Amino acid sequence: MEIQHAALITQIFGFIHKILFIEKKNKFQFDGVKLYPSEIHLILFIHQDQDTNATRMAERLGLTKGAISQTLSRLEKKGILRKTKDPFNKNELTIEFTPLGKSALEHYLNLSAELHRQYDQYLSTLTETERTTIRGFLSHAELIMDRIAEKVR
Repeated sequence: MEIQHAALITQIFGFIHKILFIEKKNKFQFDGVKLYPSEIHLILFIHQDQDTNATRMAERLGLTKGAISQTLSRLEKKGILRKTKDPFNKNELTIEFTPLGKSALEHYLNLSAELHRQYDQYLSTLTETERTTIRGFLSHAELIMDRIAEKVR
């Protein structure tokens, strides 16, 4: 039994390391523009949340305001979005996606939807008990990661 546990734990860590490696090394390329994970995360946040206040974005994403500003500037330089200052409030930005940015976002969302379809297809072959077991494992793994994240802050 111990060998099975050790092998399973090794497999779990191997999976986590693959995710981390992909997250750090993966670049999304669209129409000749390379987007890095931090840029993709901010693009998705803007798309989903529609909040363009750098301070609030930083708070919600757990980043500094400077990191948000730098990433927004990089995205503007790459032609993904356009920033303009609010004429009535100098601390507010209006951010809108350029046509290239809209196309890149749509392409990324389509790739993400395909990944979801593939997982859904696999999960539909499992019994309810198997899906419940997976859900329980993932919930517990998430708690473990949250505890570790608290220690490294």
